Amino acid sequence: MKNRLDLFYGAGSHLFINKGYARTQMKDIAQQIGLSTGMIYQYFKGKNDLLDFIIKCTIEPSYLHQDFDYPIQGQLFEHLDQEIDAAFEKNAADFNKGMENPNYTLVEMFSDAFDVIAKYGVGCLIIEHNVDDLSKLAESYRDFRKIYFKQVYQYVERFINEGQMREVEDKHYTTRTIIELLAFWGMHIMNDAFERDEALTHEKAKKICLDNLIPAYSKK
Repeated sequence: MKNRLDLFYGAGSHLFINKGYARTQMKDIAQQIGLSTGMIYQYFKGKNDLLDFIIKCTIEPSYLHQDFDYPIQGQLFEHLDQEIDAAFEKNAADFNKGMENPNYTLVEMFSDAFDVIAKYGVGCLIIEHNVDDLSKLAESYRDFRKIYFKQVYQYVERFINEGQMREVEDKHYTTRTIIELLAFWGMHIMNDAFERDEALTHEKAKKICLDNLIPAYSKK
């Protein structure tokens, strides 16, 4: 059963991101993993329960491998909105710790910034592609993105001032460029890029991303 939960997580994530939550039916998920539609309902009471399960696993990966009473249903996710807000807040606080560390480096910031995006990539993409259906989550996600942008911008300012990063003409758009590159390698290429690379690991994607970012922005 736990192996099937992995399949439901993967198929549901893929379809909710690329086809959309509203257009995806349980039969679509069943077809993708080679099971009957009735079999899915033995595991999840409904499509919304599967969505909540996927989002929960995004912020708490170990949840995917817990023991459950089947079918999984809504009571398990009554406080999911608050849990997501708490996860975003903790993530922002952790990423901000570098500001308090005088020995924190530009390379470490790029690495940590990548991890922030990759950690929640699947959940964030589901929200991005289903804003109308997930309005509450979309609001929390927008707030998280604003905070994340501000943090990366502050790091850019700091590392330029410290001489670790080269001078740039426009710090705002430089920050956007950095974040877009991190986002492409951290979540888009494996999930919703025009030419997806589903076999790419986060470790390899991170190395490719940093191998491009570091020489581009480090002060030589």
